[in-house]
Amino acid sequence: MTAIPFVGKCFDTAAKFLDYLDDIKFTNAWTPKFVTMHHTGGPSLKTWEGYGNRPKPITDEQWMKNLAGYYGNEMKWSAGPHFFFTPKNFCVLSLPNKRGVHAVSFNATSWGVECVGDFDSEAFTEALANRYAEGLACLHVAAGLEPDNYLRNVRGLHFHRDDPKTSKTCPGKRVNKENMVALIEAKMAQIAPGAHEDDNPVPPSVPVPSKRGVINVAADDFLNIRDEPSGKSPVVKVLHRGDPVAVVGEVNNGGTLWYHIAEGWAAARFVKVG
Repeated sequence: MTAIPFVGKCFDTAAKFLDYLDDIKFTNAWTPKFVTMHHTGGPSLKTWEGYGNRPKPITDEQWMKNLAGYYGNEMKWSAGPHFFFTPKNFCVLSLPNKRGVHAVSFNATSWGVECVGDFDSEAFTEALANRYAEGLACLHVAAGLEPDNYLRNVRGLHFHRDDPKTSKTCPGKRVNKENMVALIEAKMAQIAPGAHEDDNPVPPSVPVPSKRGVINVAADDFLNIRDEPSGKSPVVKVLHRGDPVAVVGEVNNGGTLWYHIAEGWAAARFVKVG
C-alpha cells in the first residue's frame, strides 16, 4: 500500500478556497449530499502549534503529505477525509470529486472535514469556531448545500458522532452542532451574495416535447433536484428511485446534460425516459 491519492493544496482565505472549490468538476456519479465535521484528535491543537513553532516548522502542506502516508500505509485506506482545516489554512487532502474515507456510514454520501484540535479536552474557542465555520460555509456554498434541517444520511451538517457505527464523540464534546449551524449560516450569508454571478453563466434551457420518465438511482439512494442546471445550485427537492417526472426542457452545462422537470433540474444520467 502507498500513500493515498491527495491534493495537498492549502488556502489561507475563504475567497481563495471558494475559488478553488468553484473549479471542481464532478465527472462521475459521486457528489456530496452533506458535509461531515470531524476533529483530528491527533494532531491536537497543542501538537500542531508546537510543530509550527519549530526552527524548521512543519507546514500545513507537509501535514498533507504526512497524513496521506498515514492513511495509505498505516490505515490501509484507499482515500482519506477530503479536507483538513487548521487555524491558518483550509487544506484539500483527498480528491474532493471522489468518495472519501472518514465515517463508515457517511463515506458514500458526504465530504469529510478534519478540523485540527482535540475538542474533548482542548477549548473550542470562539476564534476557532468562527474560522472552521468559515471553511465549512465555503463547502456548503460551493456544493449548493444547506447546513440546517438535519436528516441523518440525507441532509444538513453531520458530526462524526452522528454515525451509528461509531462510539466516538468526534468532533468533540465541546462542539455544539446548533451553534455551528448558526455560525455556518452567518458565514454563508457573508460570502454567498454575488459569489457566482457572471462566472460560468448557465446556458438557456432548450424546450423539448414533454416526455415521461422516472428517477433511476439505487434503491437506497436519492437524487437532489436543483434550482438551476448545476451541481452547485441549491437543492429544492429530493426524489427517489421510481418517482415519476415530466421532462420539458434540457441543457448541456459544462459537459453534463440536465433535464428541466416540474420540480427543478435533474442530472439526465439519473432519469430514465421513454
